[in-house]
Order: sequence, then C-alpha cells, then structure tokens
Amino acid sequence: MSVDNNFGVIGIGNWGKNLIRDFSKISNIKKCTSTGNSGNIRWLKKNHPSVKYTSDTKQIFNDKQINAVIISTPIKSHYSLVKKALLSKKHVFVEKPLCTKPSEATELIKIAKRNNLLIFVGHIFLFNEVIEKIINISKKEKILYMQFSWEKFGTFNGDIFLDLLSHDLSIILKLFGKPKKSKITSSFGFISKCDIITLNLELPKNKKCQIHLNRFSNNKKKLVKIFTDKNMYLWDDQKLYQNNKKSNNFKLIFNSKSTPLENESKKFLTELKKSKKSFEYVDLAKDVIQVIQKLK
Repeated sequence: MSVDNNFGVIGIGNWGKNLIRDFSKISNIKKCTSTGNSGNIRWLKKNHPSVKYTSDTKQIFNDKQINAVIISTPIKSHYSLVKKALLSKKHVFVEKPLCTKPSEATELIKIAKRNNLLIFVGHIFLFNEVIEKIINISKKEKILYMQFSWEKFGTFNGDIFLDLLSHDLSIILKLFGKPKKSKITSSFGFISKCDIITLNLELPKNKKCQIHLNRFSNNKKKLVKIFTDKNMYLWDDQKLYQNNKKSNNFKLIFNSKSTPLENESKKFLTELKKSKKSFEYVDLAKDVIQVIQKLK
C-alpha cells in the first residue's frame, strides 16, 4: 500500500464504509468522524483498527498532517463541511451532489481556486469504464437518442433530484454538455411529493434524451440505452451490449474488471499529485446543480 496522502473521513454510513474500504487500500486514513452511531464505530474499530475515531470534526480540520478530507454525509451538510475543509487548506473528496445551490458551488470553487485546492465530487457513474467505451463509439457513430431507466425502492426521505437524477445528469453533461431544454413530462408522489418522474431533454447537435426514475418499484435495475445511426447499445452495470440494426440479439462487447469506486479513488489520488489542480470535476458538479435548480 502506498501512503502518499493522509486522509480524514467524515461519515461512516453505508457508502462511507465503501469509501473507507477502497481508499484505505491506496492511502493512509488517519482519522474518521461520524454522528456517533455505535454500530458504525464498532465496524470501524473491527475492520480498520489503525484509523483513529473522533466525535469532533475539528480534530480532522485542525490536523496539519491530514491534507485531504473525504466527506460522505447527508446532502444538506455538504456545503458547510466542504467549506470548512477548504478554509482549513485541505483538498476535498465529497459525495455527490457538491451542494444544493449554484451560488454555494460558485463560492466553494472560488475558495478552492484561490488556494489551489482540489474539489473532487463523487459522481460515481462517471468512473465506470463503460463511459469511455461510449465516448469512443460516439467518435465513430452518431448518437441520436439515449434513454435512462432507474428502478429501485427507498430513499424516500431524500430529494429525488439530488439523490438520483444528479447521477444521470452527470453522465449526460459529461457526454454532451448542458441540455438546451429540459422538461418534466410526468411526475407522481406516493410516499413523498415525488417518487416517479419522467424527464425529456434536448441536447446539443439535435440529440435527445429521456430519463425515467422510479423509487417505488419492486425491481432494482438501472439501464441506459444508446441509439446511434448504426446500432443500439445497452449499458447494464459494468457491461455494455450491442444490438446491430440487422440482428435481434444482444452481444456483450465490454465487461469492466474494475469497479467504478476503485477507478474513482485512484483518479482522486492522481489529481492530488498534480501541482496545478483541475477543476473539471467540480465545474461539472456545479452544472448538474444548475440544471436541477431549473427543473424545480
């Protein structure tokens, strides 16, 4: 294990555990803090006994040996925690979304640029290797239409736009840039105000896209269909299938051997080592928030 950086982690929830697991393989996690859930603290001590637990985030922000902070907490806390980390002169890895308002994103980016600090936002699907395959396909074939479908059950207490839609928007913005038009064509709320939505987008160069989200489903499945002028492709988890216009069968053409989280954590370390920090990821994260704000 290389120990190029000392990290502090804020949050030991379900996803926080995944981040600790993967980052501990390639870096040194020095301290971790959380809201104090006893089960999560026991998990940390059992699985990562070398990581010091503290109930006070100041012990992470004020620790001069920690040069980067990993934040995996409820969305509403992202802005304040990222800002505190930046003002403490620490680089930041924060789970998506960066914050809830474009004005907050603008402020955080200004602080980061002023101090040459990295803000890396965890839009996990951008680090699925299938994305690179789709980019390569787009150089040879004209993408006409994309259809996103995500069915699951749960996360009713969260904002469906920030929790789920932000993932698909990050992919679209990565591939095509900001949509020219976006409109919610249908929505329905059963447990919360909005549990099922369908969104249509008009993209640059006459491309179109539809996103369907359903968090009140008895199935759990996320699929992306990509229609080009020559073929149709199906993105299913870490696999990419192709269906030629003349055939009715799907052919597996790519299966990633590394997980998106592995790729994401390694990319964060790569960006940290650069003398001049990139703002590519945080600029995209800001664009995602701007699109969401226009929809609400």
